[in-house]
Amino acid sequence: MKKNDKITVITCAAAFALNVALFSVKLYVGLCANSISIYSDAVNNMFDSLSGLAAFICFAALLSSSSEGTRAIIKKAEQFFSFVMSVIILLTGLYFAYNSLERLFYPTPISYLTRYLVMLIVTVAVKFIMFFAYRGVYRITGSPIIKVMAADSILDCFITLATVMSLTVSQYVEFAVDAVFGLVISAVLITSAVKLAKKSGAVMLDFVGSGKREEISEIFDSLGVAVDYITYRRTGTDIEAFAKPAFPKNTDENEITQKLVSACKEKGVTLHILKI
Repeated sequence: MKKNDKITVITCAAAFALNVALFSVKLYVGLCANSISIYSDAVNNMFDSLSGLAAFICFAALLSSSSEGTRAIIKKAEQFFSFVMSVIILLTGLYFAYNSLERLFYPTPISYLTRYLVMLIVTVAVKFIMFFAYRGVYRITGSPIIKVMAADSILDCFITLATVMSLTVSQYVEFAVDAVFGLVISAVLITSAVKLAKKSGAVMLDFVGSGKREEISEIFDSLGVAVDYITYRRTGTDIEAFAKPAFPKNTDENEITQKLVSACKEKGVTLHILKI
């Protein structure tokens, strides 16, 4: 296992442990304060911890496996897990949206204690530290998983700050502020779930969108090459195209092939020329 890979695996494991701790603290505060927004934020951290655990397991398994078949199965399992998680997050977001609407029309009292506020502020500080730690690790490893974790951490900071505002303001107004913040967090959960479901579902089904297909078609057209046959395959986030071109007469096929491969690579597609 390379040094950078070890750093990534250790970071994913640490992310899981820290997010479990944050989930526990926020769940305690949410239940004690009877706050739907804090409870929603806690569940958001629970999903972060599960994502970190899945990333750790899949990444560690990929690194320890030398079989291409096994690695492909692990990648598919990771994609399926991401899709299932996105559906669960979506349903959770809808559930919290319903509860928040109910709280909006039928407000319930929020219990305010200074220690709750302090505990939430500490969780914000922890997330900020995690964000800068992820950025440092990303500069070393260049891992896209770590990059996503960093972006998610800064988003969580703002969500928790919103819950702190909700807890504070709710003590001075009769309006159901907590329910409004609950709706905002629910909207964030639903939006992120839909994006994740769309992305993971497309990858899981090996789907390559029409936009990418048109880009590749334009490359062939620009070089005056007709296509007798072309098919696409997606493996994880990698896209491959298998094409049987009809080269113009009296042209250097090798030179045109190199141009096609280079142009497709710039578009994020690995082109394979079929000779049959």
